[in-house]
Amino acid sequence: MNTQPLKKNIIYKMTATLFAATNPSTGRMRALNVLRDLPSVADLIELCFSSTLDPEGRSYIDQMRRNGLDKSFLNWAPRVIETVSLPLSGFVWESNGRVVGNVSLIPFFKREQKIFLIANVATHPEYRRQGIARHLTTAAMQKAREKHASAIWLHVRDDNPGAIQLYRELGFVERSRRTSWYAPPGTALLDSPPSNIHVMTRPARDWNAQNKWLSRSYPAELDWYTHQSWNILKPGLFNAIYRIMADINTIQWSALQDGRLQGILACQRTGGRSDQLWAALPAHGSSEAITRLLYHCRQSISPARGLTLEYPVGTVDDAIRSAGLMAQRTLAWMEAPGVTTY
Repeated sequence: MNTQPLKKNIIYKMTATLFAATNPSTGRMRALNVLRDLPSVADLIELCFSSTLDPEGRSYIDQMRRNGLDKSFLNWAPRVIETVSLPLSGFVWESNGRVVGNVSLIPFFKREQKIFLIANVATHPEYRRQGIARHLTTAAMQKAREKHASAIWLHVRDDNPGAIQLYRELGFVERSRRTSWYAPPGTALLDSPPSNIHVMTRPARDWNAQNKWLSRSYPAELDWYTHQSWNILKPGLFNAIYRIMADINTIQWSALQDGRLQGILACQRTGGRSDQLWAALPAHGSSEAITRLLYHCRQSISPARGLTLEYPVGTVDDAIRSAGLMAQRTLAWMEAPGVTTY
């Protein structure tokens, strides 16, 4: 007996129940119109998250505004809504002709499976506590399942417990909690304290351990979002030629204590505002190793460039902070099942 249609009906009934749980009394929900809504959505996101926006977030909003006024983009966007990972689809809440709520639905692809990211969930301060965010998020979940999503993800700041509770009530389960760290350009670096940890240029023999530890620090369940291939860090002539042809500049260091490998740090030089760091650490290694690696990195490269590092929340937080990096934000990554997982 094929139980798939029955399971789908159960999903839709559960979604409909949540959808009707709180029905705002003012305004109406409608699908995002990419041809005219982008500037209004950008204004709403900036209003709701102005106190927590980093330079990347402000650049994202500025780009949204520019896209909303770019005729060539507006001609192209409606044709690629289902195929590119951009916030071109979703729902808005409209009251008296004004956009006061938004949710974006962004498609990603992993091994021929479609994953949807729910993003930009925002409600105007004057319209909060009316259930608009719940209404919009539930509609986005239903739409993702209609599009045969294998999974539905979102991320939310850990200092927003109300939103985390809402998403739990809608069926999301936290899978990971990760902090984005930043060392702004020109930041003074104090002399590092004495240590018996030695930092050296990463030798090729350390690659197997690095690859294993990277997979732990940056798990495969999120690789649809990062799209990071570790081959750019792999030793060998072929990968070196690829990095040259792709204009990818990487510098890597290993940390050893009493001859034992304690961690590896890779710095990927980019054309943006800051360079990207990738930390590979053993599960039960010395937390001091990441401090020493970060010190060495900051002493070795130009202080005119900023540095960014994303890493799971855990026991090395203080060690990262000791190297002069500041926590920008910590995000809880949450997943709800799609249709094909039942």
